Amino acid sequence: MSDSGLAVARPPAARGWLREARWLHGERARGYAAVFLFATVLVAVLRLLVAGSGVPLLGTAIRDDLVSFWAAGRLALAGTPQSAYNVAPHWAMQRTVYPDFGYEAFYYPPTFLLLCVPLALLPFYVSVAGFISVTLLGYWRVLTRMLPGGTVALLGFPAVAMNLIYGQNAFLTTALFGGALLTLQRRPLLAGLCFGCLCYKPQFGVAVPLALLAARQFRAFAAAAVTVLTLVGASILAFGPATWRAFFAGTALARRTLEMGLVDNAPWVSTFRAVVQAGGGLGAAYLIQGAVSLGVLAAMTLACRRRPAAIDGLLPLAALLTTPFLLVYDLTLLAIPMAWMVARAQRGGFLPWERAALGFAYVVPLAAPFAGKLGIPLAPPAMLALFALALHRAWTQPEA
Repeated sequence: MSDSGLAVARPPAARGWLREARWLHGERARGYAAVFLFATVLVAVLRLLVAGSGVPLLGTAIRDDLVSFWAAGRLALAGTPQSAYNVAPHWAMQRTVYPDFGYEAFYYPPTFLLLCVPLALLPFYVSVAGFISVTLLGYWRVLTRMLPGGTVALLGFPAVAMNLIYGQNAFLTTALFGGALLTLQRRPLLAGLCFGCLCYKPQFGVAVPLALLAARQFRAFAAAAVTVLTLVGASILAFGPATWRAFFAGTALARRTLEMGLVDNAPWVSTFRAVVQAGGGLGAAYLIQGAVSLGVLAAMTLACRRRPAAIDGLLPLAALLTTPFLLVYDLTLLAIPMAWMVARAQRGGFLPWERAALGFAYVVPLAAPFAGKLGIPLAPPAMLALFALALHRAWTQPEA
């Protein structure tokens, strides 16, 4: 009871424990990250030792999705690049590496074949080792510029281990995305080049241009558009228009994969698949995904118009939240907004709920596949919580 006789309202203990999350202080967070980093190194070693054997790790067989990229590049070198979008020849090429494993489809546009061809010039395992090593180095270099001293936390982020397990291109995606944001203010043409190179991920083709226009980054927008057109033109010259026709015809397989869960249900982390995992129908999944996408894009656009620098924290989250085709290794991109948020908190302190949201998002790439098997979506709530907090910080904090 206060002196005036009025009761002082206090938040419930559990709410206060999460709101401030003082238990997740710097020293303890670094300790947890070191444990995750040790686990990531262990995953990397196990992956090298038993890749291709079918031995399950964290609920999935250790193998290389990169076999899809390598096989597509081999077909292009053989003079039939359009065959990358044809199951029979593409699978036949994959079986030269993994004779007993299932098919890994190639959903990427022909612009990505420009990278797959040099990968295919090398023996498969040399190609994989080189691609993973170089792109991981790029991820580390870019993210440690965003969060100096954050090596342990950034390499221990469980999405890194997931990308290693699946053998995917998320390190490259995150390095390009982060590099674009790092150079956006000082070297907008270079930033636009990095954004344009991301055209192998066409699902980001709505969030990125909207954010650049809202933030009045017109030079970066123009550079990105020129880069995309150049890469498309180069792919047509290199592989012919028939390859693009095959790609568009192959989008039907991508849609069936999304809607019917042709890929194991566990690694999906989009809002669309969350609705399906929870027992909803396709109509509800499309409706809710559309509503989330529109809301996120509108909020991001308004925030970037008011504070252009907010693009650093909001755009990566918007890119993830607005695509229905999202798997657990894609969550590597979360490292960018998390680094952005922590870097600002180091200067001005954490805002309420930030520590808890960051801790939750940090472990989600590890927990999501297990929860997905039980029909419990974890990634969309984690991403939405981060987006709301990044939006609040961008809207209220002058340094954002």
